[in-house]
Amino acid sequence: MKSKNAEREIKIGKRVYPLGNGRMYLMGILNVTEDSFSDGGEYLKPELALRHALEMAEEGADIIDIGAESTRPGYQPISPEEETERLCRVIKLVKKETDIPISVDTYKAKVMDAALTAGADLANDIWGLRYEEMHPEKTGENVETMARVIARHGCPAVLMHNDLMGRDEEKRTSGMALSSHVSEESVDDPVRRVREGLDRSLALADAAGIDRSRLILDPGIGFAKSNRESLILLDRLRELKKEEECWLLAASRKSVIGDALDLPVEEREEGTLVTTILAMEAGFSFVRVHSIPQNLRAIRMLQAVRTQSGFHNA
Repeated sequence: MKSKNAEREIKIGKRVYPLGNGRMYLMGILNVTEDSFSDGGEYLKPELALRHALEMAEEGADIIDIGAESTRPGYQPISPEEETERLCRVIKLVKKETDIPISVDTYKAKVMDAALTAGADLANDIWGLRYEEMHPEKTGENVETMARVIARHGCPAVLMHNDLMGRDEEKRTSGMALSSHVSEESVDDPVRRVREGLDRSLALADAAGIDRSRLILDPGIGFAKSNRESLILLDRLRELKKEEECWLLAASRKSVIGDALDLPVEEREEGTLVTTILAMEAGFSFVRVHSIPQNLRAIRMLQAVRTQSGFHNA
């Protein structure tokens, strides 16, 4: 057993990622979708998806996160069969060319099972193991849960905060979007709501036998949150993180940046870099981004400053 002072780490695929001391790792986004908000349709063809994955690996990405169904507001759902086919086809192509770990972005347990079987290394669940309990009308009692799938495969996982509150605060105040899964005390405090929601996700992981040391937590910027609430979260990231937890921030090019700067998707890179630095300052270990070189340079610059100043995040 490791001592309390031993360096923490997380193993994803064949690679081991030491945590703490100001380290930051890049998760490159690969959307094999038609309608993702930033790059929908660009990498739908498998050969283009493979090329982009290899480019990001060459540029310095530590993980490639593949999604086959958009989760943007107003997205068009696709069938589990189509999502599985898109994912597995690209996973197998990438695995033939590189050993870079592959993350799969899906909330469907059946799709995740197939993707992990095809060779994916990390489960990225935007509902934080809570989809089945929040959508019983869509899943049924006998459906295998995401928690059981992840436990059976023994893989690490990203658990993102999400709930049924929606992005429109005015509708919440009228009682149209209140959720039984959100405490009354946390409705007006996004930091408390995220922390309570992810604590529930961790409890589900515990019940399924998933080791907490293999979990990465994500505050879910832009999911069930207004842009105002996302800004509050970005300002208070440090309050979310408990000692020994591993966290990821996924804010790249999102509407919170576009709204704050009044800029279209293609002009949000500088805003994204600010969120990456905020994550590092808060002791997060991963950021999920579209542009690898720019974020890597920002990370290295902050690391250089910290090295000379003698400051390290735990």
